[in-house]
Amino acid sequence: MKADRYLKVLYQGRLAGTLALTPEKKAAFEYADEWLKDGFSISPFSLPLKKQVFIPQKDYFHGLFGVFADSLPDAWGNILLNRLLKKKGINADQMDILDRLAIVGSSGMGALTYQPEIQVAADTLEQSDLTG
Repeated sequence: MKADRYLKVLYQGRLAGTLALTPEKKAAFEYADEWLKDGFSISPFSLPLKKQVFIPQKDYFHGLFGVFADSLPDAWGNILLNRLLKKKGINADQMDILDRLAIVGSSGMGALTYQPEIQVAADTLEQSDLTG
């Protein structure tokens, strides 16, 4: 992902805020002005509902706040994703945390979705890709 890229964070199709990488590779978050008017804190302890750019102070989740890290695949899902990326000729080690959230896009299990999405079609994924 390019340094000037960002991700929109949506809740039920409504813009909640924006994520962007800092030079230290942490994901800064800022609530959207419209969300501040009548939205809610998506993470009350870490991201109180106020006009501010929030940057994680701890590195528990590879530079993400926990609420966004919850959208990412678990360990097994990461193995499958890395195998798919390799098959598509994409170096998974060069993908940052925002790239991975963009791959989750609107297909994650949680309430948050991310735009723009990165499409990595699994149309050629075979059983051997899942088992190694």
